[in-house]
Amino acid sequence: MSVFWRKGFDGASCEELQDAMGINSGSMYAAFGDKGSLYDRAFDLYCDTVFTRGMKILDGPGTPLENVRALILCMGEHMSSSDCKGCFVSNTLIEFGGENKGVAVLARRVLKRLQDALERKLVAARDSGELSASVEPAEMAAFLVNMAQGLNVMARAGVGEETIQGVVRTTLTMLR
Repeated sequence: MSVFWRKGFDGASCEELQDAMGINSGSMYAAFGDKGSLYDRAFDLYCDTVFTRGMKILDGPGTPLENVRALILCMGEHMSSSDCKGCFVSNTLIEFGGENKGVAVLARRVLKRLQDALERKLVAARDSGELSASVEPAEMAAFLVNMAQGLNVMARAGVGEETIQGVVRTTLTMLR
């Protein structure tokens, strides 16, 4: 997963993948079939681990808006780290987004799932008076997903922690 996450499908050589897994080419093909199937499995693993952690933050013990803010802070922290590889979902969409099959469809579904979860939390926050009544939850959820994808690109471009944290602070200011 780490090799694909860092280098993408095209950038990852079979040798790098085999080295990361500690297996030879025969074992890799016997276990996974081909490089595309291995990528799909790595994407699923990312979704089952890293992405699921983010979704759990939204279902945390705080109020709906506290949970949204906690997720944004977590994203900023992740994207600010020196070993950040960005977001595997975003990276997949950049590489395969125009395709209507396989992992590209899954990646779009993952982002939709995040957007829907954010929208539900924002509706709850608005309904409870925690979020301004002037905020449109569906639009804000789309904005937050877009912001997260932008943070990914900025992190991959190496803009630095100060810039990423500035985007996070600005986003949090909007959620009042």
